Amino acid sequence: MLQNEIDKFSWYQTVNFWDGIKSRGIPYCGDPAWGNILTFLPENLNNKRILDLGCNAGIFCIRSILMGARECVGVDSNNWKKDDYLGQARLVKDLFEEKYDREFNIEYIESRMKEYLIKEIGIFDYCFAIASLYYAKDSELVVRRISETCKNVIVRLRDADRIQKFTNLFEINGYTLCESMREEWDKKLGIPANDFYLYHYVKTIL
Repeated sequence: MLQNEIDKFSWYQTVNFWDGIKSRGIPYCGDPAWGNILTFLPENLNNKRILDLGCNAGIFCIRSILMGARECVGVDSNNWKKDDYLGQARLVKDLFEEKYDREFNIEYIESRMKEYLIKEIGIFDYCFAIASLYYAKDSELVVRRISETCKNVIVRLRDADRIQKFTNLFEINGYTLCESMREEWDKKLGIPANDFYLYHYVKTIL
């Protein structure tokens, strides 16, 4: 049974598969967060190249492909926690490819953000960094490299000191804040939840 196969993993992201089948992740991570991210995106992502830093189970890459993205790269490390996030991502990709009877141009890379970003990776139209940047050991280098490769960055942050830190880093590296959102999951779900904020930064010249 498919649900049993999915339940073998300990999920962080909630992934809505189909017909009531979903992963048992945190209720404000994964697909629920995607609903908010969508408010910062155009109607489609046709021919866009997408980078997801801290991709976890990879659902943002899946959703981007379904919106027309030509290529997605998801980066995460299995070393910082015991959970096999990239194993989950490959399972999610396989299941959605089977559902839509097509191949998804997604590459999942096991790497810490810094080690991936210092490589020659080309230019991305959008970078998602959803509750991941503050885990970077060298955040100044990570944001600088993002600024050299990504036109749009959608980042989820929490805690006033972290928000101020990354606000300064993005401004120093030439980004303009386009829009922001307080997600208010405690009110939406009626349960205790981290006070997350989404920010959309734009850089027209790389």
